[in-house]
Amino acid sequence: MRGFASRLTPHAPPSGIFGVVSSEIEELLRHFREAFQADPVAAYREWFRAQEQLREEKQEAVARRLADDLWEILREPRLLPAQGRARFLHNIGVFFGSPGPAADLARARECFEAALSHFSEEEESGWHARILHNFATSLSNLGQTRQELLEAIALFERALLWRNAEREIARGVSLHNMGLALRRLAELEPERAGELLERGAAALREAAEIRARHGLSEGRALSLFHLGVTLERLGAVGDPRAAADARSAFERAAEGFQRLGMEERAALARGRATKD
Repeated sequence: MRGFASRLTPHAPPSGIFGVVSSEIEELLRHFREAFQADPVAAYREWFRAQEQLREEKQEAVARRLADDLWEILREPRLLPAQGRARFLHNIGVFFGSPGPAADLARARECFEAALSHFSEEEESGWHARILHNFATSLSNLGQTRQELLEAIALFERALLWRNAEREIARGVSLHNMGLALRRLAELEPERAGELLERGAAALREAAEIRARHGLSEGRALSLFHLGVTLERLGAVGDPRAAADARSAFERAAEGFQRLGMEERAALARGRATKD
């Protein structure tokens, strides 16, 4: 099945996909049904590559059909032993919780909640915190309501109890994503925007510092860029110091991206730094 998606009719409209290439789609679905029964972990890796290819080719209806079929496959309770199934469901939750044609927050939630029920908070493997982090990230990416973003932030805070100073690299990732969630929440709660943006800026600032300590140059530059965006918005809601701090963050982000040869991102950050 490698390269199978490339044989599908490119950019076919949803109304015509199943009439024009229905036999190829059915062959693809049949292949994955059999593959998931034989070796779910290996099948998911291949399935995920197929989804990436379908996204590149803008075959959105086919991608959704493939995702719907996987959702039905997951109803098979004996797909994997308990621990393996929990990890597998976590990975499926990450897929459904990421932006894309098959994104589905309700499905992501079901996967993450099932996975969380298997791993305890006290477990040293870090799986519980990883699931909390990715569940929170899905809510932050796809959530549309104040309640969903509040839930995301609460989940990030729970993940950070394990992702402490002894696990700084993972902590930096959660802090960065929580900073983005707090900025989105500020848009939905204008009466609390100042407080939420200050919290978001603090999270992004700590994330940038952690990434600097560990030599994670691209991550540091990205955290600095988003710190600049957050401070820019904080200035717009009345903090007189935030505009200058935002310019400084954008300038440092631009320098970091430039050193990495990421010209487009560097130019974007410089443009934000010099914006009136």
